Amino acid sequence: MSESDSEESVPGVQVRIALKLAPSVHDRSLEVPSEPIAVPADIGRKGLMAVVNHFLGRTVTSTEEESKDDDDDDDSESEDSDEKKLPPIPFEFMVVKNRLLRKGVEKEARQHGISMEEAIPITYFPATKAPDLSEEKEEEPDWVSCLSAIPNSSNILISGCYDGTLHIYHRQEDDDDNEQRLTKTHSINVASGPIKALDTHMVDDGTMYVASASMDQSLWIHTVSQDGGEGIESLCQCIQDDTSSAISSLNFSRTSSKALLASGDGSGMIRLWDIQSSMEESVDRKKKQKTPTGVKTMGKTTNTLSTIESAHSQLISGISWGNHSVENTKQLITGSWDHSVKLWDMEKQDCILTLNGSRVVSCLDTSYHTEGVVATGHPDCTIRLWDVRIQTTNQIISDNMTFRPSHKAWISSVKWNPTNAYELASTSYDGTVKLWDIRSNAPLHTSRVFPKEEKGLCLIWAPTAPNKDGDNQRQHLFAGGSDRIIKHLKL
Repeated sequence: MSESDSEESVPGVQVRIALKLAPSVHDRSLEVPSEPIAVPADIGRKGLMAVVNHFLGRTVTSTEEESKDDDDDDDSESEDSDEKKLPPIPFEFMVVKNRLLRKGVEKEARQHGISMEEAIPITYFPATKAPDLSEEKEEEPDWVSCLSAIPNSSNILISGCYDGTLHIYHRQEDDDDNEQRLTKTHSINVASGPIKALDTHMVDDGTMYVASASMDQSLWIHTVSQDGGEGIESLCQCIQDDTSSAISSLNFSRTSSKALLASGDGSGMIRLWDIQSSMEESVDRKKKQKTPTGVKTMGKTTNTLSTIESAHSQLISGISWGNHSVENTKQLITGSWDHSVKLWDMEKQDCILTLNGSRVVSCLDTSYHTEGVVATGHPDCTIRLWDVRIQTTNQIISDNMTFRPSHKAWISSVKWNPTNAYELASTSYDGTVKLWDIRSNAPLHTSRVFPKEEKGLCLIWAPTAPNKDGDNQRQHLFAGGSDRIIKHLKL
């Protein structure tokens, strides 16, 4: 067979490549010609990246690779040419809507019934870069089990530890290098056991509430000053029944008009707490107490709005009013060690929907962008997606609701990205942090964040403030674990 015959036998397809414009992708300088082009039928993501970067006039291969095939004169000319080119940009591609390309173009098109008679439409956009692990580390007195950031405030981070302490950090932007610095401002001992649940909330009058729950069965409500000058103050303890188990999960409602807190405990019980009313009751009780001059007492309250005693048959490992922007005080989502995810109507105290899985739910979070979309982590090293909307259109979840197992141990925390509807992060007892795009069942990036034999226990996406030009700066992800150090990842 001649060389020309061999080249003609290579299968090819026609494709039409277009930049996917979105609020986060508005740089039209990344657009390439829209005319159909011929590419190998088995071309995948790497091959398409080379094509797009070629059209953009960016480097595709290194001068060292090119020099292997050229003589010395050609080497010199190639090196001079490449020095003038910008570095390549990593891109993601989609042949099928809401599904990242991870196979050959032809195989993906045929699998989803896309006609091969015309040019196959392919959209692309800049890929998420691998996170950078900051060298700056903050060491705590014990395992870091919980992290939380004050909503609507870009500069406060709170950590909870196994020794029962809470720690307040202020995040400050360095204008010179666009870096964030963590500065610990206050610490407070709030419990005799490990802090296992933590959440924060700010109401319309600017009051910042912090709720912390411990293995000693205590639930404390604190306030934090916005400027950090007065630190953190423990205001009241929410009292449970004598038969109650330790609270394992907490979540404030997103409504800004009041502080409504939901808790789930080790026995599968759900409670709702009216925090502002609890504060008023606490103040009234303290006024009636005879306290020696100069001795400060902490108030106690039993002010619960409602209780569902047998919400789950085992520990509630995740609870959420939904991170969606619509204020919600009616529907609550829970996940449990009993393998189920449930949707609740809290006004009627009825379970609207039960989704049963095959594994313990070890952690849970809900999307900020699409109401009713839930991600859960499990001890079998797997992340699963759920849709608790009873009637839904324009779903963003693909048919495959289970990610490929990638972690090597129990998944301890999963968190949606507040600024990207498709992206989430996870950490695990294997000591890694992984970034995921729900349009693919494999992780985008894996970072070794904790030393081997150390566990990752918690994650938080910190709010990102716009810079002086009004553009969003780099995103920030914080992780805590058994090595007692808060890790800072920059995206």
